[in-house]
Amino acid sequence: MPGRPFTLTDPERLLGRPGLYERTAEPFWDDPHIATHMLSVHLDPTTDAASRKPESIDRSVDWIASLPLPEAASLLDLGCGPGLYASRFTAHGLTVTGLDISANSLDYARSHDPASRYLHQSYLDMEFDGIFDIAIMIWCDYGALIPQERQTLLRRVRKALKPTGLFVFDAFTPRQQSPETTSWQLNLDGGFWCAEPHFVLDATYTYSDIAECRRTVVITDHDTHQYTIWNCLLTADRRREELAASGFTSPQLYSDAAGTRFNENSQTGGTPCFGPVGVRVLVSSS
Repeated sequence: MPGRPFTLTDPERLLGRPGLYERTAEPFWDDPHIATHMLSVHLDPTTDAASRKPESIDRSVDWIASLPLPEAASLLDLGCGPGLYASRFTAHGLTVTGLDISANSLDYARSHDPASRYLHQSYLDMEFDGIFDIAIMIWCDYGALIPQERQTLLRRVRKALKPTGLFVFDAFTPRQQSPETTSWQLNLDGGFWCAEPHFVLDATYTYSDIAECRRTVVITDHDTHQYTIWNCLLTADRRREELAASGFTSPQLYSDAAGTRFNENSQTGGTPCFGPVGVRVLVSSS
């Protein structure tokens, strides 16, 4: 609520438990200040906070590139960020197109990987028609989408893939659920959320074993912003149901996005899924 003064009743109202899958209108992934700090986290090799660590990325890329694909296969990287996966796939000889809504990350990707094509676009709005051999969506972006968005994504991915195409994605399982917490922080020199001095109020809420939500309120001298980020938790059965609703059948599960054999106790998981027109999906339970 830019321009509105903060009042003492705001924390309870703004930080309160949202309804299941409730969204807020505030930008997040494409906010210029946040995007700059997010890029730094993506590029930090010591943390998995935005992108997985380099050794994990290498394992996933090597496994995915070893799948039965045509020579110089066309790959669509959904939520490609700064191109950490895309550039590695290019080195494997694939023809890569990356999609992301962060112009900042895409600028970095283009400057470090001129061989790939990078598009500034939401994957929920993409309009490709049967041109890709494989699509990937790695580091659990799938679960950041609420159910209606995931159905939109699956329809658009199926349309983007060739009849023999392959979709690889991962998602958290209920074993990864966080505890409910609240916290606050004063950042006099600015920080991740804002360049100005500000307070950050944080709360994490859980919804049975199906989802968790992080709600963040950022308060400056003249603005108050609210961000709501969902993490949906998907069992093997829930993934099968969603895939079947979009025409995919016979899923096969993995424990991660690097082809590890499926274990029900894993925190993540993968699923190749075969559809009536031959489109396949590999989903990992990350």
